[in-house]
Amino acid sequence: MVAKSTPVTVSIAETTSQSGVSYLTLLQHVKERRRAELESEHPGRASNVNAVSNTTRSLSAFMEANSISEKDLVSEELVGTVEWDLSEKALGTDSTARRRKGELRARIRPWAKELIQGANTVYQNETFGERLTRLRTSSLLSRRDLALEIVNAGATPDTTKIRNWEQGAKLPHPHSRPDIERLEKLFDVYPGYLLETLPKVPVSAQSYETGLPASIQRRVSKHLPEDYMHRSLSEKDEILNWVSQNILSTPKEILEEGSSASSGVSLDLSVYALARKPSPRLIPAPTHLLNELDELVRFKTAAMVPYGKTRNEKWGPVSADKADYEFRAILGSLQQMGLPPELISLSICLSPEAIDRFIDWKRLRRGGYTKAIEIPLILLESLLHPKFGLIAQTPNFGQKLYHVPGLISEYTVDKVKECWSAACSDAKQHINQRIKNVVEASKKGRDPFEALLPVLTADSPLNEYYKIVQEIRLRMPDDSYPVRKAEALRSLMLLRIGLELGFRQKNLRELLLCSYDQKPRTWKELVRLKRGEISYENGSWKVRIPGCAFKNFYSRAVEEENVFYLEDRDHLFDEICAYIDARTLLIGSDSCVDEFFVKKATKRSKDASLSSAAYYEAYRSMITTYGILNPYTGRGAIEGLRPHGPHSIRHVLATAAVKCTGGYSDAAALLLDSEETIRGTYARFLPGQRHARAQSVLWSDLLVKRDTV
Repeated sequence: MVAKSTPVTVSIAETTSQSGVSYLTLLQHVKERRRAELESEHPGRASNVNAVSNTTRSLSAFMEANSISEKDLVSEELVGTVEWDLSEKALGTDSTARRRKGELRARIRPWAKELIQGANTVYQNETFGERLTRLRTSSLLSRRDLALEIVNAGATPDTTKIRNWEQGAKLPHPHSRPDIERLEKLFDVYPGYLLETLPKVPVSAQSYETGLPASIQRRVSKHLPEDYMHRSLSEKDEILNWVSQNILSTPKEILEEGSSASSGVSLDLSVYALARKPSPRLIPAPTHLLNELDELVRFKTAAMVPYGKTRNEKWGPVSADKADYEFRAILGSLQQMGLPPELISLSICLSPEAIDRFIDWKRLRRGGYTKAIEIPLILLESLLHPKFGLIAQTPNFGQKLYHVPGLISEYTVDKVKECWSAACSDAKQHINQRIKNVVEASKKGRDPFEALLPVLTADSPLNEYYKIVQEIRLRMPDDSYPVRKAEALRSLMLLRIGLELGFRQKNLRELLLCSYDQKPRTWKELVRLKRGEISYENGSWKVRIPGCAFKNFYSRAVEEENVFYLEDRDHLFDEICAYIDARTLLIGSDSCVDEFFVKKATKRSKDASLSSAAYYEAYRSMITTYGILNPYTGRGAIEGLRPHGPHSIRHVLATAAVKCTGGYSDAAALLLDSEETIRGTYARFLPGQRHARAQSVLWSDLLVKRDTV
């Protein structure tokens, strides 16, 4: 006798255990099928009954010879290959056995395969809950039996979990994968039979125990392989080190040995800035400093300049926020060096000693003289301009200066008391000289092209970068995870709209959406808002944006009214519509959000608008999730890519345009900027590359002429 075997490989044979076709069902099917066949050939013949009995007895004899009961499921022994040969021999070799083998080969075995295939067709659209319920009931098991099978030792079995799974109230968590595998063994089905009915879990929803703080673990988990928990400690450390160096960190060169930046400690360069609001991590700014900053912002942003004062430029909201932060950062660093709280004031710019201490302190933290030192010095100098500076025009502005060793000398205090204008002039001259010194010694603390080198060095940077779009599409969550899908569609739009328009982050972040049922905003309204708008008109999407919305709106690169028509390349319009439909899931009940790009509104953060930091983080997260090729998971589009923000799109477009045309004019037109800016800031087209391209063009022209001759 041949014992009934358990299916091992995925084949037509093993689908018997998938479908759950029992021998009792097969007996009834054979009986009905044989009767219909005989009635079709010989209607009303008396011998038809005996012929049906002979066929069913052949199947019953096969079951008896192989110790198969009516409750057993049809498997390899009947519809397989090797095991079928063994189970057939169990019938014997006499004349009756030979006749029964003929019935099995000619009718029963083909009918069994058809029955199984039909059953699979019925069950292939089952949900996880439906399949689990069917397997449990056919196995005569209760929910408690299943709960006992997956419960940990010493724990109480949870039948509620099984009920929720069966009723579809909840789907199994990724951590429950081992439990599902144990249930598959209990039901005697092939591995993955239950798991295949679960929707594809987005990588961002997975989580692993890494021993790291919860805030870091959430960022790390989606970059770990599925078998991470089963790997050795050395492999886990290797994977975590790779994630730390290639996902969490941003490329930064250490410029000087012995600096704080070269100590191997990750520095939060914003932690010393004084805070406007109470914060557990930051020191609050004193009230008198906030009053000074408010007065400065009013002076630089008001439509009408206060009587008796003049200014050379007007700040917008973004410039005002940046300047406000820079001043709080400068004074916060001086407080760490020992400046008393009562002397924290903008008037500290009158002290050359304090300026020099700030420059040296910043150099040690940054690892060298960088642009991060030059920018705050330029702001401080602007306060001391004799015609336009607020401090120079306001004698005795801010707190009075007192002697502080190492920060404010007695000579500086006496000079300020004797002549305010002379003190401002001397301080301005000193800061101006320091700016020149910093510029001369300045080094790049971060190469803006470093994170993008695999893209920029490719023959076609745009095509190389576009691989990220394909990766997002490939890993798009299904409708079972609507919020995750909406976030993935947003990632797709961040990249595709950015590549189509080439705008700066601010213009993309503030891009307004005109819904299908609304009229586009007027140019006058867009000028007042200083924002662009994307709308659908006459079967096409277009972006309208006033020139005043751009950073360089004084240049000749932009017009007063700018209209950009989007091309329906690679299903762009369909994906825009899909994102707009999913966008409602992100904003929730907040119907006041007009921006095209939004974030998920929560109870703690009900505003779905993206701040500058949130937009940057959303783009960076898209790059780390879909862009960087992870050798341990196989996910990602581009090998060697590093984390970067949305401004890098302009580097990709500029380099691609220059490589394609060989000049900078087309790249300047594409990015709405000057050729000088493209050459010095955006495009990475090195002399060697330009030389090679020129040689290629020249020699190709010569070879063509020679072939023609």
